[in-house]
Amino acid sequence: MTPQSRYQELCKSFGEARASFAAYRSECLFFAATLVRSFTDYSGWARENVGYEPLGATEPDQSSPRLEDSVHLDEDGFWHFGLRLILEDGKARGGILVRVRLKKLDTRTIVSLFGTEDYEVPAPTPEALQPIHEAILSAAKRHYAYGLRLFLENGGRGLKIPITADQLSALARG
Repeated sequence: MTPQSRYQELCKSFGEARASFAAYRSECLFFAATLVRSFTDYSGWARENVGYEPLGATEPDQSSPRLEDSVHLDEDGFWHFGLRLILEDGKARGGILVRVRLKKLDTRTIVSLFGTEDYEVPAPTPEALQPIHEAILSAAKRHYAYGLRLFLENGGRGLKIPITADQLSALARG
């Protein structure tokens, strides 16, 4: 048996690194999908009214039904994606975008919502994910309940899910 050349050793290391990263990405995508599925179950949200959106998309509402099309690994070490939640009241249909980041560490996953709230989750169980679900629902309710007033008073500061003049105009049009 001939010894491996240094080049062959590096090629082997490269292959192992690729496999390791692919497994890590898969684990994080599984966690994100479980988080969203658990949210729809917890809230009673229709799954067809949930989409994924790449953050930083040039056009709003570039929703995709596939998480893997919308998630990206950022320089901060977190996987980023937008969770597009569609709402209907019988007369109109609208949506909000929840910014989600997550990173899996050895014994836990860090989930960050709105760029400000971090949650450490040891495993993606319904009980462990409930505070995240409540935070999303609370922020969405605040977005609609106080969005106009906060927009007029201070440009919408104080909302975890931002509101814009275009969104308010769309609400009025129905």
